[in-house]
Amino acid sequence: MEILRQLRKTLVFGALRIGMEVAQRTDNPAVIEALRGLLLGLTRTAIPLRKRLTKNMKLVGVYHQGLLDAHFERAVDHFIMLAHILRAGFPKSGCPEKFKFDESFRLLEQAYAGGRGVICIAPHLCGFPVHAPIVMPRIPCSSYVRRNRDPRKMRITEAVALAAGGPLVYPPEGATKAERLQVAIDVLREGKMLFITPDTPRKPHQGIPVTIFGRTAYFPTGVFVMSMRTGAPVVPVAWHWQDGAYHLRYGEPIELARARGSRQQTEAATRKWAQSVDAFLHQYPEMWWNWLDKRWTRIIRNE
Repeated sequence: MEILRQLRKTLVFGALRIGMEVAQRTDNPAVIEALRGLLLGLTRTAIPLRKRLTKNMKLVGVYHQGLLDAHFERAVDHFIMLAHILRAGFPKSGCPEKFKFDESFRLLEQAYAGGRGVICIAPHLCGFPVHAPIVMPRIPCSSYVRRNRDPRKMRITEAVALAAGGPLVYPPEGATKAERLQVAIDVLREGKMLFITPDTPRKPHQGIPVTIFGRTAYFPTGVFVMSMRTGAPVVPVAWHWQDGAYHLRYGEPIELARARGSRQQTEAATRKWAQSVDAFLHQYPEMWWNWLDKRWTRIIRNE
C-alpha cells in the first residue's frame, strides 16, 4: 500500500509540475482554458474519485443531484486560476474580476484601521490561495502556510505566491510550536494582515475537539492565541459561487482580551468559528476544497 501511495503522489506532483510549466511558458489564455475542459472531462470519468466523493457527501447528509459536478467545477476553477496567475501574473490573470466584495468588507477595513494587525481566517474553500492577492491592493496581506514535508509541494506553493505577489509566511524547518507562532506574530506586530486557513485537523493532543458535519475533529487554537498576544482582531471570511463570480462575506471581528481563563477564551472562540464553518459548508458544500482530503475522509468515515 505504501508503494502505491508514493506512486500516486509522484504522479500527482508530476502532473502539477507539468501543468505549472505549461502555464509559465504560454502567453495564450486559450491554452489554459483548454486545460479547464480537459480537467473537467477527466473528473467526469474518474469513477473511483467520484465514488469516494459521493460516499463522503452522503455520510454527512449533504449529497444531492449535481453536487459532485458543482464541486469539481469549483475545484478545477481553483487550478485554472492558479495557472492563469503563473501565466500572466496576478493583475492580468483575470482573477480579480472573479471576486466580488460586498458591504461587509468595511468590517475588515475597520479592523485593520486599528493599527494592531488583523488575522483573517477562512476554511479551505476553492480558490483560497487567491484571497491574499485579491485583498492586497487595499490592505497589505501575507498568507501563513504550514511547511509541507514534501519539498515538491512547497516549490509549487512558492511559485504561485511569487507570481501572485501575495507574500507567504511559513516557519523554518523543524520549528517548535512557539517558533511557529512567533513567525505569525511578527507579521501582526508590524500592523499587517495575516490570512490563515485553520481548518486542517490535528491529532487529539495538538488541538481541541470541535464538531463539523456531526463528526469530531481537532482544531488548533493558535489563531486566537496570536490574537490575545498581539491585540490583533480576528475577522472570519467565506465566499461562494453565484452568477459567475465568487462573493466574499466578512464577519464581525473577534477580539479577545488578555485575562485569566485565557485558555477557555481561545477554546470557546475556536469552537464558535467551527460552528460557523459547519453552517457554511452545509449551505455551500460544493465550495469545500477538503472533501477528498485523506484526514477529513477518515474523520467523515469515523475511521
